[in-house]
Amino acid sequence: MSKLTFFVSATIVLIFTGLVGSQDACAGPLPTMPENKASEEDYENRAIDENMNLTEPAPVTSAPNFTSPRYYPYRQQLTFRAGAGTDVPKVDFDDIVLGFQYLFPKFLSPKLEAGADLHKDGRGHLHVGLRWIYFERSYFRPSYKIAIDHFADAEEKLATLAQIDNYYLRLGGTLEYVVWNPFSLRLEAEFVSNFKYSELVSTLGLSRGW
Repeated sequence: MSKLTFFVSATIVLIFTGLVGSQDACAGPLPTMPENKASEEDYENRAIDENMNLTEPAPVTSAPNFTSPRYYPYRQQLTFRAGAGTDVPKVDFDDIVLGFQYLFPKFLSPKLEAGADLHKDGRGHLHVGLRWIYFERSYFRPSYKIAIDHFADAEEKLATLAQIDNYYLRLGGTLEYVVWNPFSLRLEAEFVSNFKYSELVSTLGLSRGW
């Protein structure tokens, strides 16, 4: 009986010792992962993968330039015209008028214009002034002008330059339309007047721009 008692006692002691050891193991701190704190220098020196690079947005481009097919780009113009004139207030249009006008190169109005007209009986007019054109980059180009006019008579020759009665104010209004770029038709009405004499002139001209 003594051996049995010793065996039972030893078994109880081993069981108790195992229970105490398991409780201590459970009560111990849980294992933790070691902290790995990267410094700011590590982030700065770290190479960025090319596949992770941020692409810059494509620059915003302006809208493409669109030029209208009915755009009139020319700066100067030469016009040959023909028509008739009449005294005012008498209206009979019995005076034949042949002439030309040259519009000096300039992109925007007012533009300098000079011209000369031949009338019947060896008489004529020289004029220079300013023209204002509406819609001057389009095919429909109405305009008006103000000019100084000098009347010349073949019989008086250079003496016409000294006579104050031979100087006039010329006012005109024009309807112009480009029929075949750079050619256009100009229908023009002009009023020529000084303190003694007045005349109305109506002409149709063919203009060429360049």
